[in-house]
Amino acid sequence: MNENDAEKKRVIETSKKALACLRQAKRDLDGAFIWGIFDIVGGMYVVSGIKMLRIEAAKGHIREAMGYLSQFRREMDQTDYVNRNYMRLGLVGTAFDFGIDGIVPDVYAQTRINGLRKRVKEAINRLETILKSAGVDVD
Repeated sequence: MNENDAEKKRVIETSKKALACLRQAKRDLDGAFIWGIFDIVGGMYVVSGIKMLRIEAAKGHIREAMGYLSQFRREMDQTDYVNRNYMRLGLVGTAFDFGIDGIVPDVYAQTRINGLRKRVKEAINRLETILKSAGVDVD
């Protein structure tokens, strides 16, 4: 195996790890979305807490995926894109979701969760397309 083949294998394996993390993040976000529906129709603090735990788990998986994918970047960027660009309810959003626990904060949280679900799904699709074009089985 020459150096080029070894590098290609490393890129494929790292990409598969990132894809697995993104898929887990999607499952976590789907769960958060379902818990968010329960929260809207009458959930209280426990339901909000479970929803937030699922969101944080998803963000952890996204960070892990981004860590794998950042290996392909020329310069290391330490920006926390997960909180900055992906899913940030913020202190006010979180306080409203727990403190007021009404329909408006719950719908706001659902909107944010759904937006992140779409972005993660798009990232999964892009990574799958790249791997498939390289002849890699992504299932």
